Amino acid sequence: MASPTIPTFYRVFFSTIDPLIALSGALTQVFAPATILTLYNPSSAALPPAIETTVLLDSTAGYLVSTMFLQVVMLRARPADLTVWRCLQGSILIQDLAIIGAVVGALKTQHRLDWGLVTAKEWSNLAILAGVGALRVAFLLGIGVGGRGKAKKT
Repeated sequence: MASPTIPTFYRVFFSTIDPLIALSGALTQVFAPATILTLYNPSSAALPPAIETTVLLDSTAGYLVSTMFLQVVMLRARPADLTVWRCLQGSILIQDLAIIGAVVGALKTQHRLDWGLVTAKEWSNLAILAGVGALRVAFLLGIGVGGRGKAKKT
């Protein structure tokens, strides 16, 4: 049976577009924390942010950049290693789900779970997370990935 190959769409998305999304999030967290804080709480008045908030934002930005590095470098270094690709996408999917859960938790705490109370920025954030998460799930399930045999090592 033929070894599976990473389809062009997944290859381009996961190694180029997705890292750019992560980079935009990291840069926003470091250089425009008010944008992030008001995204999760539109009535956020704690600006400039408290030290512990800055530490958390900067730490998360570091995580996003490290993930971006793996997407850009490792996926290009192992272009046909389906196991590596799946492990990385599974790991990032966990992060995506954690962020969605945190956003929903924040909305619940603010009593804003009704559809009409969620802001356009929040909907955009959730749509991007859910959309990219759905792509990760599709990839992990092998949708569009030819030859479901053993991963090829390079």
